[in-house]
Amino acid sequence: MMEKDYWQENIRVNRAQYAYMLLPAKNKYAVFSRGTGKSFIVGAEVDENVRIMPRGVTTIAQATIGQALTKTLPSTFKMLDMLGYKPYDYQTHTGDYVVCRRPPDGWYRPYEHIMQFDHVISFSNGHILYILTQEGNSRGPNADFNITDEALTINKEKFDQEVAPTNRGNETVFGRRSAHPIVKHHGNAFLSSMPYTAQQKWLLEPAEYYERERGIPLFQRWNRMVSVQMQLIDAYINKDRALFRDLWNEASRMRRELTPFVSRDSTLFILGSVFDNIENLGMSYIVNQYKVMDKLSFMVEILNYVLDKVDHCYYKLEDRHLYYNAYNDSYVRDFAENAGYDWESLRSVHDSRIDLDCDPTLPLEISVDWGSAASFLSVGQERCYDFVGRQMTEQPVDNVINEFFVRRDDENDTEVNVLADKFIAYYSHHACKRLTLYRDRYGDARRANSKKTYNELFVERLQKFGWEVEQLVHPGIEPPQHEKFLLWTYILAETDPRFPKVRFNATRCRHTLISMQNTRVIEDSHGRFAKDKSSERRQSVLPEEATHFGDCVDKRIWTKYHTRLKVLSTSFVDGRV
Repeated sequence: MMEKDYWQENIRVNRAQYAYMLLPAKNKYAVFSRGTGKSFIVGAEVDENVRIMPRGVTTIAQATIGQALTKTLPSTFKMLDMLGYKPYDYQTHTGDYVVCRRPPDGWYRPYEHIMQFDHVISFSNGHILYILTQEGNSRGPNADFNITDEALTINKEKFDQEVAPTNRGNETVFGRRSAHPIVKHHGNAFLSSMPYTAQQKWLLEPAEYYERERGIPLFQRWNRMVSVQMQLIDAYINKDRALFRDLWNEASRMRRELTPFVSRDSTLFILGSVFDNIENLGMSYIVNQYKVMDKLSFMVEILNYVLDKVDHCYYKLEDRHLYYNAYNDSYVRDFAENAGYDWESLRSVHDSRIDLDCDPTLPLEISVDWGSAASFLSVGQERCYDFVGRQMTEQPVDNVINEFFVRRDDENDTEVNVLADKFIAYYSHHACKRLTLYRDRYGDARRANSKKTYNELFVERLQKFGWEVEQLVHPGIEPPQHEKFLLWTYILAETDPRFPKVRFNATRCRHTLISMQNTRVIEDSHGRFAKDKSSERRQSVLPEEATHFGDCVDKRIWTKYHTRLKVLSTSFVDGRV
């Protein structure tokens, strides 16, 4: 009796993953929320390419090598490990792949001649993954397929100019001129969470074929389904079984109407949320995330809510104010080499040492917004460097480099420590333990259940862990809305040298930007500008969905720069002039 030379592994896939794998297409776009299983798909794409295109080349296009090594590849190879792939052991001469080094003698080599292996993961059958980065080696060898994870962080124009032209290899081996053409050859797989800025919207454009070919306004119907799912979660928490059942059936019906399909030009666009993976995660996971996350984060990151840019935005943010690629690649690469490219170790790298926009020798600036249901912390640092233009500057640039958030109970001051501890842990390796705290005046109010204010408790916590804290405060209870709007208008216009440049780390400060870009400006009865804060007063909308992260940044910017707004006299220049 012959022994089997294979084994059987049962791997459960959810319906979003199944649809992605079942529908063959040349170009695929998967915009999935957290908990939907993007890492599975990247691993499945790599596995398929290795199997069907031996000696081929798959490019992994990322913003930076740090992102590839700490985000995409650890999750990818966790999936490949489930499928039986093992790293090569030079002692036992067993294994299936080697990372960033020359492969063993006797292994097949790719059809495309490769001289350097610093950015290459080689498989025993000759297929390779070639890591392309927009902050390093953006031009690789001729390739057969491209995978871009965390696609919202890449510069699409740069991708089209540098990465896309390399996707042209082996036409006679795998392509249309071969004996057995592969549908996906010279295609792309773009995987991402939901875009939240204007320059990321290219990820959603391919979905237009839903309405063009079948009359389905995909995003409108998807958001209506998300609204039903939010009500469904509330019904579950309130133990209203009848309402839960009705809402569940309605959400299921709406989801069936959005069944994905491939377009006539071989494009597949799929939206997926945690509800697509509920059989694996369970309702308890969804409810737990609902309870511990702010509402807007939950809607976007867990239910994949599609954000639209508001008209008449309070903050006139543009591409020139946002940067995405601030990984300290040198540190990450050294860490990876020292760890022997151990994927589990790389997954755990998460502190300020991987942030290129954080100079450990300089002090930090933080501002806090104490809310009734949640508290917010924004981190900034001045540098004589523009991370958008990638150039030194004569004048300091004010960089918003990180954010932290915590829900809290009004009767429990320990939540103040929780927010402080998140900051302390992330910046535990920051050499200069000095910071400036731009105080929230509401945090100076005495609380019935404590002899100390939130600001006092917060500062004490920071000092306990070795931080030297300088405290500054803006005049008045809150920065005046009209004058603050004018200040932001001048700062973001970048036409007056009296005002600083402000830059935002769009990867670390995701929810700050969502807050700011979803804040409308209104005029009051006296014709003065103000934020539209009506959403904060609606019980159905938590503060996180309104303006608080923006308010948090405002406190620091207003306190530092409001005096520069005065021109010649104590009057203010109207922003409409």
